[in-house]
Amino acid sequence: MDLEQRIGRIHRYGQNHTAQVYNLVLSDTIEGRIFLLLDEKLAEIARTVGKVDDQGNVAEDLKAQILGQLSERLNYDRLYQEALSDPELKRTHVELEAALANSREAREVVFDLFQDADGFSLDDYKPFSDISSSMDRLVQFLKRSVEDQGSTLRPTGSDTYLFEAKGTSPVQFTTDRDTASVSDGVQLLGLDHPVMQTALDRWANLSPEEIGLSVTSAEVDKPSVLSLWKVTSSTASGERRVIMQPIAVGADGTRIPAIERQFDRYWQASPSLHPLSVEQRIELFATAIEPTLQRELRHKGTVNSDGSYAAELVGYIEILPA
Repeated sequence: MDLEQRIGRIHRYGQNHTAQVYNLVLSDTIEGRIFLLLDEKLAEIARTVGKVDDQGNVAEDLKAQILGQLSERLNYDRLYQEALSDPELKRTHVELEAALANSREAREVVFDLFQDADGFSLDDYKPFSDISSSMDRLVQFLKRSVEDQGSTLRPTGSDTYLFEAKGTSPVQFTTDRDTASVSDGVQLLGLDHPVMQTALDRWANLSPEEIGLSVTSAEVDKPSVLSLWKVTSSTASGERRVIMQPIAVGADGTRIPAIERQFDRYWQASPSLHPLSVEQRIELFATAIEPTLQRELRHKGTVNSDGSYAAELVGYIEILPA
């Protein structure tokens, strides 16, 4: 394992050319024979689970996982000592088989826990890497969310703000961590700040009748409804997962994926009057939106027969053609 870690470190140093690592083994020694036996067993496991590279070598991630598990199960010094009185390595072979079986089991458990990792795409998270725009959205949310209570959040500098609420002392905020750490009396504005948590809780607990908007957009050609759901699912093993799922349908109940892919932009569209009556809205949610949500969750594997889930409506937008 130490050897594999050192090889991995060499590859991470950033050479201009491919680093070739040659591991020389004295095959006629106890250490060499045990090493080759272990290497052979690793190759068998890799072929079984399809973890070999183009050259037929054991994939680095599998080797690291198995060797990491083995390091907790085997005492190599004792293994070498006992092998001296066991020239055929029969006992060593049995110990390695047992340890590898346990390691393979442990790897499969880890794989089950992270089975969704294969579908991970860094591109999906790149929009969130823009910290400045994220902080701007946070500031705008707090500013607008407290206006109806007579509170204000106004800028006093490039990254500082003064928050004033009735019955409380003014609070100086900043969105810059360094500024907060060196300035007395200046608090860092973030999701975990009590003022932000109070605002979030207040709006999250609105009734369904109060969380809808109506806008116009030149990008739609028929009246549509975009809904956003917070879905919490649990598997039979107790694993918990939370996702945000947009569902968009036309007034006739047909799904509109194009709106779902760009749902962010509709929050900023021009306001309009609601095109649907309360009765029409309730019927559309019951007959089209919620069944579509259930089908989407089943398709994604979020919902299955072994687990459970809860879906909470975060908000909805009725969109009219401009």
